Amino acid sequence: MTPRTRWRIAPPAYERESVSSIVRQGSDGSASWWEILFDSGERVFISIEVAPASIKITRLVLAGLIPVKIVWELTPMKVAGYNAYVTCFNRMFSINKINRRGPLEAVGDVLLRCASIDLAAT
Repeated sequence: MTPRTRWRIAPPAYERESVSSIVRQGSDGSASWWEILFDSGERVFISIEVAPASIKITRLVLAGLIPVKIVWELTPMKVAGYNAYVTCFNRMFSINKINRRGPLEAVGDVLLRCASIDLAAT
């Protein structure tokens, strides 16, 4: 008898380990931001502003120099008020279930697990 060969099928892209990384980060008191480089080579800019309250994820091109398109945005006006904004954010990113330092880290943790903007958008 010959030994059997086991074929291993690669897991779907959303289950693979990602090596996406934070390229730059900063804060100026009224806003905090991260720039993330995905495995695919794409870059996004995550910004969280205090006043007016908003969270934006923007696609960047040319080595992260030029913002091209807002990929995702959450503001109190989009969800009928500030209380709904906070509730929506907490539900989307499971803030109460996982011990995180803040909203930027919550969004960043989710994006760092993705290999591309397309996977992050799904």
